[in-house]
Amino acid sequence: MKEQNSEKINKLVIPLSIIISGVVIAGAIYFSSEKSTPSVVANSNQEQQVVQQQELQQQPSLDANISKVKISGQPFVGNPNAPVTLAFWWDYQCSFSKQLESEVIKQIIKEYPDKVKIVFKDFQFYSADSQTAGIVARAVFEVAPDKYFDWRVAIYEKQNNKNSNSDTKNDILAITKTILGTNNADRVARLIVSKQAEYQKALDDDKAEGKTFGTEGTPATMIGKQFILGAQPYSTFKQAIDIVLQEK
Repeated sequence: MKEQNSEKINKLVIPLSIIISGVVIAGAIYFSSEKSTPSVVANSNQEQQVVQQQELQQQPSLDANISKVKISGQPFVGNPNAPVTLAFWWDYQCSFSKQLESEVIKQIIKEYPDKVKIVFKDFQFYSADSQTAGIVARAVFEVAPDKYFDWRVAIYEKQNNKNSNSDTKNDILAITKTILGTNNADRVARLIVSKQAEYQKALDDDKAEGKTFGTEGTPATMIGKQFILGAQPYSTFKQAIDIVLQEK
């Protein structure tokens, strides 16, 4: 009798153990996936910009020629009569625009101080904050062109997330004051009001022009007959510059 009861218990224990094991494994998988979710969300914006750069670099250049780019009246740094002109479409909230300026544009200025004129073309598309920065940039160049690039460096150092709730206009004007001084910063503040429509049209025209060459994002650069999409390494830009210099 005892042996029969023992056999019955064993028959019940085995399936019950299997059920319990299944519940434990399922619970472990669930909690593991729950813990991994925040890191995926935290990296989503960065991954989105990486994907954007990959897409940009796959797009073809359409009829690239620097002679077709509007240069007159645009903010620039370098020798105004340089043999090479580089047109650079940017958005201040784009981390890849920041990367290109800090790793490539600065190096070009250092290596080709008199041979390259760098023209800054707006492609402000991330948010209204980007539009604000583009408008202020126009006023800064009008008031103090010799401080324009220093201002850009300072702006990128304070680069905000594109979904930031900060008061971007006041933040940018505060940075402008530290770079240009109080009097010039006040002039900038007045210009972005009195010439807002003019500056906005310039921004819109630059963006439309960039699209005609085949880009939907930033950064994008034109040198000679090459249209370079995305944050490419310095060697890519150096090669393009040297080709133009050899043709002069």
